[in-house]
Amino acid sequence: MPTHPLGTREQASTPESTRRAWARYVSTGLISDSLLREPVLRAWERAHDLGVNPKAAKAERLSVLDTERLVEQQQAFITAARPYMEVLSWAAGLERHAIQLSDADAAVLSVLGDEGSLHGPERVPGLGSLLSEEVCGPTGLGSPLATGGYFEVMGPEHFISGFHIYTCQGIPIRDAEGKVAGALCSSVRRPAASRRLRDMLICAAHGIEAELLLRQLERDIREVMAAPGDEQALRVLREEVDRWRESSREGLRIGARQAGMSRFEYALRLLRLAEETAQHIRHRALVWRSLASLEEGQRRPVALTELVRELSGLLREEALRQRVGLVLGEQEPVHVEADVHVLSRQLLHAALQSLALAGPGGAVRIDVRLERQQQAGKATFLPLPAPEQAQVAPLPRSVMSPALGPGEELEPLLWHLPALETAPGEGRPASGPV
Repeated sequence: MPTHPLGTREQASTPESTRRAWARYVSTGLISDSLLREPVLRAWERAHDLGVNPKAAKAERLSVLDTERLVEQQQAFITAARPYMEVLSWAAGLERHAIQLSDADAAVLSVLGDEGSLHGPERVPGLGSLLSEEVCGPTGLGSPLATGGYFEVMGPEHFISGFHIYTCQGIPIRDAEGKVAGALCSSVRRPAASRRLRDMLICAAHGIEAELLLRQLERDIREVMAAPGDEQALRVLREEVDRWRESSREGLRIGARQAGMSRFEYALRLLRLAEETAQHIRHRALVWRSLASLEEGQRRPVALTELVRELSGLLREEALRQRVGLVLGEQEPVHVEADVHVLSRQLLHAALQSLALAGPGGAVRIDVRLERQQQAGKATFLPLPAPEQAQVAPLPRSVMSPALGPGEELEPLLWHLPALETAPGEGRPASGPV
């Protein structure tokens, strides 16, 4: 039978074969690769190379003072994750379970669960516990951080003996810049319970990431507001962020009140809805961050018609709030040369001015056409007040940029508003038509 570090294995492992592999490693120092699942085998190899002690009964911990400092430093992250951790805990119901959050080094920041799992004789590692692969081998927090993706560790697949009673699964959480902020993990006693929670865990991680993105967006808004700018655009931006957050949190509050009966099924529906909302929030927040910044770039080919349509979709909620209709008029395909950051802000400013001029009950007609005599692309926002409100017809707001000649739009690739990056196989939320 091949042993570490040679050979590979394809057959599925079982708890019994894993226990045999662990016992053999403890007695001989050799890893039986045919007895382990492939990702666990690689994690054991990493632990072996790092000199992790498989006979350890529990994880190492930071001092009380260092733990307090770490929790204080990470309070914003903990606060963002807490509602989603609560939903996962409710969904676990009467199962022996713990929901853990760690920082990027796999130090435990927050734990929720049943009384026995938190404070009993077989309690899970608490605040300040160090669960990285360097310290513990494969764990539900350390292994997702080591591999950069979802990871499950079942019973004796844990490298150290003290964790063999748990089945753990975890996933990394990334911040607004795409950097790993930490990991989220569920720990249960029964593998069947772990399988039920898997989809919910992934949904919860997406929700936390969306919350982190909103927090970064709020910081961006404050920075921009400190400099001279378009106060109207910033007001719209701030109000939309507030609506996103309140909508997300209200959904979780409803889940808290109604999770008593059929808590798993209800919580799963809740978190799936939260994930869809989170994907929408992430996409729109990326767009808003681009519009809220004072950034300037290089002039390059831009699909003006597509850019106007995306901005129109972005403003749908604001138009509904002001009770103004948005009407797409002539939409001639036009490509221009422009600094897309500056052009986007000009279009946004013109659109917001037109909404205000149209007023409740009115509409804004949006046209994009090529002005051939001037060789320019032109986006026009025409306010159309309600008949009973119209005193003097408002003038249209227009934005113009030099048009590209035939074929010039093909090199380089056209820039568009930021799009949400998704993992292979995941859906991409559409901005949607007006």
